[in-house]
Amino acid sequence: MELTAMFSSIGLCVGAIVAAAVIYFVVTAIKGKRAERKERTTLKQHRDQQSKRARR
Repeated sequence: MELTAMFSSIGLCVGAIVAAAVIYFVVTAIKGKRAERKERTTLKQHRDQQSKRARR
């Protein structure tokens, strides 16, 4: 009985660590995509301003 309880608690701890790692990687990926999208938008605005200056 004690051995089973010990293994189940170890299993819960390992499961919690794995779940936390998955959540961390998902959140990191979402933030990375958001930053990349913002960077692309900023670069596009910069290019638009440069082209407007070149036309003048």
